[in-house]
Amino acid sequence: MYTSSYNLSDKGKLTCEKCKSNSFLVSYNKVTCRDCGWSIKGSAGNKYGAKKTVANDGMKRDSKYEASIADELLLRKRTGDIKDYESQFKVEMWAYDQNGLKAMKVTHKVDFRIEHNDGSYELLEAKGKETSDYQMRRKWLETFWLPFHKDYMYTVIKQRR
Repeated sequence: MYTSSYNLSDKGKLTCEKCKSNSFLVSYNKVTCRDCGWSIKGSAGNKYGAKKTVANDGMKRDSKYEASIADELLLRKRTGDIKDYESQFKVEMWAYDQNGLKAMKVTHKVDFRIEHNDGSYELLEAKGKETSDYQMRRKWLETFWLPFHKDYMYTVIKQRR
């Protein structure tokens, strides 16, 4: 992944290519040499601190909060409160040009799609932090998708800190 950015010595230690030091500061998504300041960036987990968690239904979720919502939905399904639910429901939305041709597609994976006993559906988001990307996709969903899917409602559950 970081082919020419750093070397591992024969003893398996990280070695800075600039100053040959073995002293590093490791922080979120970044490793920095303590001696010369040289750094590399990488993938070190979720930048908001979310930890992937396996819910009681056996699926790995993006956060503990999302796993807790999945556990609640599983319980609701078992008690008959809802008919069913599915995870990572993909919604595709299109923008068209002046000639009526498809010009741009925006996709959004909603955390859960709940099928209620009356045949209606609910899109459910479990949010800890609202990013600007999510806000844009939510706007698209509310403006371009929901008006054409009257049997759906959209709910966002925000995590309390």
